[in-house]
Amino acid sequence: MYKELTDNQLIALHLQGDDEAFPEIMERYKELVKSISRSYFLVGGDNDDILQEGFLGLLKAVNTFDGERGASFKTFVYRCVSSSIQNAVKKSRSRGNMPLNDSVELSDELKLVSPFNPEEMLIVGEEGRVFEEGANAVLSELEFKILKYFLAGMTYEEIGKMTGKSAKSADNALQRIKKKLMKKISEGGF
Repeated sequence: MYKELTDNQLIALHLQGDDEAFPEIMERYKELVKSISRSYFLVGGDNDDILQEGFLGLLKAVNTFDGERGASFKTFVYRCVSSSIQNAVKKSRSRGNMPLNDSVELSDELKLVSPFNPEEMLIVGEEGRVFEEGANAVLSELEFKILKYFLAGMTYEEIGKMTGKSAKSADNALQRIKKKLMKKISEGGF
C-alpha cells in the first residue's frame, strides 16, 4: 500500500501519526542520504555517525516540509540532509567537542607541576626534557611533530595543515601517539 503513495501522501500520514509512513520514506531516500554522507568526514566519528546525522536531516525534512513553498520534496531533503551533516561536522571540529573517548591528560599522567617558582621551573624543565627524550625514542619524526603541535593547542585541522596531512590523519596519529606514550608510561618509562 505505501509503495504506491506519493511523498506528499506519506508525509501527511507520518504527520498524522502513522508509524509505517516514515520507514517507507527512509527506504525511498536512503541512497540519497548515503550519497550525501559519503562526501563528509566527522572528526572522532565514523561513517555510521554521519549517516545517522543524514537520517536525522531526513526526519527534519519530513516534519517541516511545506509543499506550497515551491520546492520539490527531494530538493528539500537534499538541503536538510546536507545541512544536518554539515552542522555535525562543524560541531565535531570545534575545540569543545574534540574526541574524549580515549583521551588522557598527559600532564596528569606525567605528574608535571606548574612553574610557580624557580625551583619548580627547573623541575618542570628537567621533566619536560626527560619526556621529550622518551617521546622522541618511541615516536616517529612525524608523530613527534604532531604531538608538539597538539600540546601547543592546535586543532586537528591546523595540525593537518602544518604537516601536509588531513585532519583525520592527525586524529589517527594522535590516537597512536597516546597508545605509545601510555605503553611507555605503564612500562615505567619517563
